[in-house]
Amino acid sequence: MDIQGQVFRLKFPLRRVHCGVPMGNSDLGVLVFGSGRRLQLEFSLSSCWDHRGATTLGRPCSYRDLVKAYDPYDVSEESRLLQAASVTAQPMPRYPVWWPATRVPGGRFVLTLKAPLKAATLDYASGIVRVDTAAGALELLMDMTRNRLYLRDADALVVATAAEPMWQRLGELFASVDFAPPSRFEDGAGCGWYQPHPADPGMIAQWQQTPFGFCLAAELSEDGDRSCLQPCAGDWSEPLRAAQAWWGAYWQRQPTIAVPDPFYERFWLLALYKFACATTPGGVPSGLQGPWLEDYQRPPWSCDYHFNVNVQQVYTLAFATGNAEHLLPLFDLLESPASQAAMRGNARSLFGIDDGLLLTHAVDDRCGQCGGMGVGAVLDFACGGWMGLLYWQYYRMTGDRRFLAERALPFMRGVMRVFEETLEEHDGRLSIPLSISAEYGCTFAVKVNGRVCRQNSGRDPSNQLTCAHALLNALLAAAQELGESPKPLWLDMKCRLPHFCTVGEGDDAHIGIWEGQDLDVCHRHHSHLAMIYPFDICAELSDDEQLQLDRSIDLWILRGMGQWSEWCYPWAIQLQIRRNFRESPRLLFSFWRELFINESMATVYLPRFQGLTMHRKADMLKPRETHEVMQLDGTMAGATAMLEMLICEHAGTAMLFAGVPDAWRRAAFSDVRFPGGFRISAERAGGRTRFCEVKAERAGALRLQLAPGEEPIDITLAAGERWQWGAKSR
Repeated sequence: MDIQGQVFRLKFPLRRVHCGVPMGNSDLGVLVFGSGRRLQLEFSLSSCWDHRGATTLGRPCSYRDLVKAYDPYDVSEESRLLQAASVTAQPMPRYPVWWPATRVPGGRFVLTLKAPLKAATLDYASGIVRVDTAAGALELLMDMTRNRLYLRDADALVVATAAEPMWQRLGELFASVDFAPPSRFEDGAGCGWYQPHPADPGMIAQWQQTPFGFCLAAELSEDGDRSCLQPCAGDWSEPLRAAQAWWGAYWQRQPTIAVPDPFYERFWLLALYKFACATTPGGVPSGLQGPWLEDYQRPPWSCDYHFNVNVQQVYTLAFATGNAEHLLPLFDLLESPASQAAMRGNARSLFGIDDGLLLTHAVDDRCGQCGGMGVGAVLDFACGGWMGLLYWQYYRMTGDRRFLAERALPFMRGVMRVFEETLEEHDGRLSIPLSISAEYGCTFAVKVNGRVCRQNSGRDPSNQLTCAHALLNALLAAAQELGESPKPLWLDMKCRLPHFCTVGEGDDAHIGIWEGQDLDVCHRHHSHLAMIYPFDICAELSDDEQLQLDRSIDLWILRGMGQWSEWCYPWAIQLQIRRNFRESPRLLFSFWRELFINESMATVYLPRFQGLTMHRKADMLKPRETHEVMQLDGTMAGATAMLEMLICEHAGTAMLFAGVPDAWRRAAFSDVRFPGGFRISAERAGGRTRFCEVKAERAGALRLQLAPGEEPIDITLAAGERWQWGAKSR
């Protein structure tokens, strides 16, 4: 991608934190905003945690006992058993507020300038944010390898700096859970503070003067020793050269898109930039908000790692954009000794096995559960299954056989062991007697036989069955790639485990949430349709199952969008693209854009106005200055869905322009990575595909559908070979 001259520009005033221009290196996240003569740099560290409240299963809790305790009308006995088996990372007193493991906010440095702010401009090529004032400009630059933000003040605009730790806004909350106040400092070396933690390393932050301006430095610290904040660059050219090299290499491998609506391309570039800032190789893996945690409210959902959809949505963008290495810090987290101990301990407690990996729903950076070990957290086995499929996708994109043998296959096997241990014989087939469908019934009552009840689990949830099949497909393919014999049970599961459960009879039969549970309400988590995406097993469905899926889509549409949040719309678009809905994806994007994208193109969790959604109705009219929540999953899922309107994988086929509406006279993309080591470029104009080019980075076969409704063609290429169809327009 040629990024020279491409910028993202915002005009001041920018009065809210999440309206700021984002900067980051996956650990240090900074948001640049302000008004008048006050420029604010709000920041946090992704590595800064209070781990005390993390929970795991530390005592025996037999899965079969949970199955016996199941009451279709009441989940309380299942929950009681799980909670009795859970242990926290550190015993804590009963606080006035519920306090799980959580990331801890940082704070901000507020700069008083000698002239009013005018505009902030992000130069994508260098990562520099230029802040223009009425009397000159400042330049900000993030170090991509150290937690340093540099500010070049060539016009001597900064006249004063105020240090504002998160305690200034959240001190009462954190004091109530045994945090001590920060110790502040201000001397010739700079100003800042050290925020100690009760049981973890605290954070030390400093604003200090340099020969070219200033440096913001932040690090974890056991004792507040400021020596860890040195050195800072002594010359502006040093970090500038490093940033230009880093960003130059990054943008060189990014694909491009071209569509008539300028919003798509503008959002696409910003999403790619944020992706780099949030998932930097060698850094800290991204959770719900990436490195950008606000300091004005309790961290939403602990700013943790949600593995039932959110983390996967953040990271899936890596594959088509050629950024597979950005997943390695996430895999490192899952394979760390602490995380492995947590997942293996959970599996041991529930199933009595030592070779299983049970990843719970929402965890800290050690895979300790943030939020209690209830049914919704523990019995969602697809959390680990979906992550196993990201391991498999990494191999499909890179062809790294060592990674497959040493990292992907062991993780997938460990997760599959959990699925295996759940199985029982039921009506002449295999069955998962108790699990959940992500978030269904967690925040609302369900109906069983017309009776309102509190139950969010059941037999054979469709998303668990579908995930198991997708993971089995990956394991069987991996075994074949490595010349290993597949486990006989895997073959038996492929034959005897249903693809999904159904409700209704005859011509009314359609996919159920779990056995006996229909989609009774609008539900934001589309996981009962995951056989379409992300688990993509539609190619193996029978004709009857395809009809049942069609009816399920009809019911899903009938239930509406009134409870969807900012990450739900992109997923819905991805489903519709793969079901040949060409006009509705653009309209869904329009709704999404108006409801969930703020003034600086950040995806926000709370809807921006009433009338189209009931999602978080009680919160959507609260003051945004103190309640706005940004989630990165919406941004990355949105960018992924935009690209998939132009090219996506479904049922083993590369589908071109499956989501392009008739109103778009031209659409094109270039250098999109595709599984198998392919790079694809194509153009559509005048209602038909005009050009397609496929480059093979390694030998392989590709099935390609050049346009919606056309028969796919099969292409076999040697490494370095190129295939071309048609011609580019001039």
